[in-house]
Amino acid sequence: MERMTNPHLPDMERGALIVLDTDQLELVGFPDGAVFKMLHTTAHLHGHTLAVPQTVAIEHLAHHRFEAEQLTGRPPEEAAQRRREALHASFTILPTPQGAREEALDRVANCRLPARTVPVERDDGKVKAHAIRNTVVWLTLLDAFEARNQQVWLLSGDQGFAARSAFHPDLRAEAGQRLGTERSLFLGLMKEGIPALLKRWGTKVTVSSQDLNLLVRSEAVVQQVRTTVTAPVRPFAPDFPLSSTSLLAFDGRLGRPLAYQIHDRLWAPSRIRWKVREQEDTPFGSSLIMTSVLLEISTEPMHVRSVTVLDVGTVEPPTVRERCET
Repeated sequence: MERMTNPHLPDMERGALIVLDTDQLELVGFPDGAVFKMLHTTAHLHGHTLAVPQTVAIEHLAHHRFEAEQLTGRPPEEAAQRRREALHASFTILPTPQGAREEALDRVANCRLPARTVPVERDDGKVKAHAIRNTVVWLTLLDAFEARNQQVWLLSGDQGFAARSAFHPDLRAEAGQRLGTERSLFLGLMKEGIPALLKRWGTKVTVSSQDLNLLVRSEAVVQQVRTTVTAPVRPFAPDFPLSSTSLLAFDGRLGRPLAYQIHDRLWAPSRIRWKVREQEDTPFGSSLIMTSVLLEISTEPMHVRSVTVLDVGTVEPPTVRERCET
């Protein structure tokens, strides 16, 4: 068998190591969100291991401490401790390799990926700090893959790692030089995040355009999108400001009506276009945004149980050539 003649390749009968970057950890709603519960249960059934780099765990705990302090006005040590325990119970924490931070500083100075060139007009420290953390995550990933006899996937929407939908060629070449070209092919990037895992784990189900259109126009979807794009601290920042008085009007769904079944639930990734205007404005002054959402759907009867906003962006007015269900 190939595994016996090529012992340096990962054991494909062993579950993969699924590594979440900070953006994906936030999106899945850890630890109580429906998407995280589905991810955790399904990974266990398929024999996969969920993991986060130590840097991501620290970053997530810092976010949680800040949010807890803002909500209660009290020192958040107890909340942070509970979240730390939940992280260690749900994920394998991948340690930061020795010397990674020093190498990250060197890469920033020399503009080596994933520490991209820092534009002069944005030389404010925050961009450099993000470049450093991306490099530490990358080095942690290489170290974890080298130490394990299993396939590794990174779930991250961060542009610092990617060229289109795969690792940047420079990072791929670095992995090949360190790990061996053939072995490095088992280290992958899932830029689409959870929807990409659904394609691998779920059973594709045909949903009618009419049914899906009714679901994406439901009040649950409108309210969740509105809450996400008008919140004081937003995971996504459209190019124009949105306030709590902004009105959303459904303007179309793009793409094929796809859904994936896991147990008794359907999960439907969808791209939805919205018109946004302030209450006092006229519809002719509307702006357009595009949202990517993930719907958790009960089948009997069919209704939306939860909504996760995966991405938000601005769009140009629709053209006649766009395929959009309205």
